[in-house]
Amino acid sequence: MVREQLLLPEQAAMVNPAWIAEFFQTELGGKLRGSRDVLREFKFSVLDEGTNYAGELGGEKILLQGVVDCALLEPDGITVVDFKTDTVTEETLDAVAARYRPQVQAYADALSRIFQKPVKKALLYFFRLGSFVCADA
Repeated sequence: MVREQLLLPEQAAMVNPAWIAEFFQTELGGKLRGSRDVLREFKFSVLDEGTNYAGELGGEKILLQGVVDCALLEPDGITVVDFKTDTVTEETLDAVAARYRPQVQAYADALSRIFQKPVKKALLYFFRLGSFVCADA
């Protein structure tokens, strides 16, 4: 990736290949490896109701833009995955995941609207622990 100028050498030095390999050994990682219907770094923009973000924004439209790390599109729905490299422990995992839940739920809602499919799962994956956390509402 450095040679193809997708990463700077400093960025590449921060990548832990073992964490990536561990992710791809999971059931979901295997599905992603075997599927052609995978979105990576998917940029989106949707117009949304303001009340989805704050009650006082009733009647307002909000332009939501984001980049979904990864999504698996299957005939029966979408699995959304947001990757995190935070320093977490088993003790802090729930609190850290709670902080990211609204982000992943917004991504899931946007993808459901864009692709006209239900979201089967919305997940956070914490590389340092090799752990998935459900981010569904």
